Amino acid sequence: MLNPRSPIPLYHQLADILLERIRSGVYSPGQMIPSETGLAKEYSIGRPTVRQAMDTLVQKGLIQRKRGAGTFVKHPAPQVDLFSLAGTSQAFLTKGIPIETKLIESMAQKIIPHDPENPFSNQNAFFLSRLTLTLGVPVLLEDIYLDRELFMGIDKIDLENKSLAQVVSDIYYLAPENGSQQFKIENLDSQKAGWLNLTPSDPVLTVRRKLNFPNAPNAIFSVLFCRTDVFAFSQTIQCQG
Repeated sequence: MLNPRSPIPLYHQLADILLERIRSGVYSPGQMIPSETGLAKEYSIGRPTVRQAMDTLVQKGLIQRKRGAGTFVKHPAPQVDLFSLAGTSQAFLTKGIPIETKLIESMAQKIIPHDPENPFSNQNAFFLSRLTLTLGVPVLLEDIYLDRELFMGIDKIDLENKSLAQVVSDIYYLAPENGSQQFKIENLDSQKAGWLNLTPSDPVLTVRRKLNFPNAPNAIFSVLFCRTDVFAFSQTIQCQG
């Protein structure tokens, strides 16, 4: 039950109750949960408080509202191990998820604008921007920067619907030794948000990835903008015994 004397807001308490019911299977995926009116009556609170609790669970990606039908528990999003060194295309293909890639900007050399987080800042490097879609839905936007000497001639290769990791392996006989990744939740500018069918107010998971090759640290740097409302992006952690 709700505790009006608790310092925890009532909407937060209700959200926790509903969350526990979802996790315990009381409300299973695809099942409709009680209406705002029903919950307000059950817990003797106002509908605005119930709506706040519902909004919290919608933002967490646990429930979805269907106009004219009600509010339902969302089915768990399929997990994609996006952050392995095998490459983003391989991550989807491993799960049997068909994808299509569209080039926003084709591979070309350019002077990279100043960015303290980009190892190619103020330098000449290859740059590629591409969008990944599955079943016509945009799920991932990537800005990719490559060392222009290590990958000389890569701008002459047709990369549409090709795995960049596979091209690097097959043509340049290179594979990353290791890398580092930084995760943030950010808002996008209107152009990038538009490519992902989002609004600038929609937060996305942003990953900045540096890949190290033999004798070439930070030879590839990429910024990934991930729609986590479509897929649950995961990372496999390998422990050394």
